[in-house]
Amino acid sequence: MRTKFITFSATLLLVGILKSQMGARIDQFYMDKSILIPAALAHEDDGHVSLYYNKLFTDIPGSPQHTAINATMPMTGENSSFGVFYMKENIAFSEMHNAYATYAYSFDLGSESKLSLGLSAGVLNQNFDPTKAVYYDDNDAKITALMFSPPVVRADLRSSIYFSTPSFYTGFSLQRLPQPTFDYTYYNYSASYDLQSQANFLLGFKTEIGDALFLKPAINVGMYNWDYLYADLNLSIDFQEKFWFGLGVNNMWQAGFNAGAKVGEDVNVGYSFKFPNGQQRGLLGPLHEFTASIGFGALGGGSGSRNNDDGEGYGSDNDYDGQSQNGGAKPYKEVTAKSLDDMVAFGTGNDPSGIKLPPIPKLKPAPGYYLAVGLHSDEEKANQQIIDLYAKDVLAFKFYDPRVKSYYVHVQRYDNEKDANKGEFYFTDKAPRVWVRKIK
Repeated sequence: MRTKFITFSATLLLVGILKSQMGARIDQFYMDKSILIPAALAHEDDGHVSLYYNKLFTDIPGSPQHTAINATMPMTGENSSFGVFYMKENIAFSEMHNAYATYAYSFDLGSESKLSLGLSAGVLNQNFDPTKAVYYDDNDAKITALMFSPPVVRADLRSSIYFSTPSFYTGFSLQRLPQPTFDYTYYNYSASYDLQSQANFLLGFKTEIGDALFLKPAINVGMYNWDYLYADLNLSIDFQEKFWFGLGVNNMWQAGFNAGAKVGEDVNVGYSFKFPNGQQRGLLGPLHEFTASIGFGALGGGSGSRNNDDGEGYGSDNDYDGQSQNGGAKPYKEVTAKSLDDMVAFGTGNDPSGIKLPPIPKLKPAPGYYLAVGLHSDEEKANQQIIDLYAKDVLAFKFYDPRVKSYYVHVQRYDNEKDANKGEFYFTDKAPRVWVRKIK
């Protein structure tokens, strides 16, 4: 039976224009940089899982759509991090599966900047679903060769580099380094093509424009075979990493908005909407993307479980180190810590849910050499790291540095650099990262 060439031709047109065949497109890239630049996972304090789904040009049958899951797993006490990434891409009757395992290693460049390198190894798998194909002629042998060929699997490699400070980040990644060839045969007919290489460049800033209000411009530039460029610019306003709203536009003059919110402890959700410009708007239709990021702490794992608002601590029965607060060796204690001295007086071995950490003034701390183990833009994250360290019998506290507009978590303060360097050596095995932060 002969059928009209509608879905297939429209999809080929999209492929030719967008080069989107076998190429990820993530509009909310700013929520998880490691989904495009795998080396960025080494800059995470805690592990998390990110989920993405988008549908491009919803008015076109068979238009591209992507489903992705990305997991980051930083190693406690080391500069090493691991990640796992999977994405499925659908375009008309073509389906591509991308699966990678990533290793990243970071270098501390002073107390406020960090550089990391990442290498990913994985596989690409392509198959075709003949039930979704619409074509001119049932006897088109080349289309039949594609549809009825078994899935083709190819190995792949990705390399990446990422640099960040409290107010700036940038990174570059290159994938499909082997540039694999996909071959399909059906009787005497064959189809073959080389998969496009992909490169991504990220650049972003963070600037405080008011009390707990931040402006976050960012750009993602993608290239295919070094001859096609895709650029996506986003400008977001963020309130304490609890709510954010942004405007996005790309070099194809597709524009729209994106919004997100922190809906729970370590749980963020976001939505992006774009629509084509001019005559393409009625022909192609809008673009939608949904994403969610879930920290391992919110799942009861990762770098320590979070305390509940009703006062329950680690474990379902308020257990800590295998002992109940009601029947353990130590009675339940509480402390409202306003300094490191308060934490020292509280002592170790108590239920972490008894620690209360009120907000501290945004004032310059006393001069000295601080042994820092964490840097956070959000005070709540600094509080959580203090709790996590306490669970490992490490007493820590926080201070605010107006110069970088961020919170440091520190384990000790010294009057001279010599003593601070000795302390750094002592705490190396007790915290993931340790460095000396000098305050004049």
